[in-house]
Amino acid sequence: MNSMAHRVSPLTVLADIGPSLSRYRALGFEVVDTGNPGCVGLRADGTYLILATVEHMAAQFSSAAVQRLTDQTTPYLHVRSLEEALTRLPTTAVVIEKVPTPHGTVEALVEDDGQCMILAEKCAPDA
Repeated sequence: MNSMAHRVSPLTVLADIGPSLSRYRALGFEVVDTGNPGCVGLRADGTYLILATVEHMAAQFSSAAVQRLTDQTTPYLHVRSLEEALTRLPTTAVVIEKVPTPHGTVEALVEDDGQCMILAEKCAPDA
């Protein structure tokens, strides 16, 4: 079976990412510049994580969706095809919201048995 996901990055949504960013940097994580101060990638060896502000997330998801994600760490799954990944989810999974983002992805917030995850497909650049 071919894997739809090619990477998972824990995503933590916080009102203020500054203290967490400082803590991870002190532990040796390298900042991966996203071009957006409200969303910062971090890397150490083969480990990645994402810190995002509530404000950053509110630019793409509804306030109810952002509230579900705030102060939580949620799996952010980079998938090859969002549509195909959604068809492979268990029948108990519910798509809460599916949005194109201003950051070149299409993302779906999915909940299954109380666990949320975000599936994200990178959009092809316009030709």
